[in-house]
Amino acid sequence: MQAFTYSVSHDLREPVRVLQGFAQILLEDYAGELDPIAQDFIKRILTNAQRMERLLRDLLAYSRLNRNELSPKPISLSNVMAEVLTQLEVQIHEQQAIVTVDEPLLPVVGHYTTVIQVLTNLLSNAIKFVAPGVQPSVRVWTQKRNEWVRLWVEDNGIGVEPKYQERIFKVFERLHAEEVYPGTGIGLAIARRGIERMGGQVGIESTASQGSRFWIELPALSEDSILY
Repeated sequence: MQAFTYSVSHDLREPVRVLQGFAQILLEDYAGELDPIAQDFIKRILTNAQRMERLLRDLLAYSRLNRNELSPKPISLSNVMAEVLTQLEVQIHEQQAIVTVDEPLLPVVGHYTTVIQVLTNLLSNAIKFVAPGVQPSVRVWTQKRNEWVRLWVEDNGIGVEPKYQERIFKVFERLHAEEVYPGTGIGLAIARRGIERMGGQVGIESTASQGSRFWIELPALSEDSILY
């Protein structure tokens, strides 16, 4: 099933890109010859092709986590978070989000690029899932828990009812319509799979309309380890 998912998502990307390309050409080069109804139809084609591209990209990411070998190393979560904030700079600016990172973040043992991917998904969700008119506010911090380090991502968003908290970590599980909160429904599944492949855990503490606190746990770093 993993190989099938990888193959289908990989092979479908090219025709989707062709569809996007031709739709874009029609809008840019032939807009004057198309009436408003035709232009609206083409824009819908382009929007849905872009959505399919994002979906296929996330499917590929999920498949790679199941297929590729991860080699955990000592890493600095502070360096990881700096990279995540750089990747999300546009989203943070557009939504005027306040992101507070309680430095220093404790180091862990993990796979650097996978941890970046996981935290990018968690932070992006924390910024996105807020009620209309609410300025996103996110706090990130770490705590030592015996042989583990737990990193928290706390937000002031719409929250998740307890009965849905396990469901949101499954592939394609969405609690809200695409039109309300855009996304593919795979981000949290990627987060869980990535953390589990590194021997860690992921979870959530939340109440509807009261915000959420997502957490990941990875092995703590020994004192003589070299950071990456």
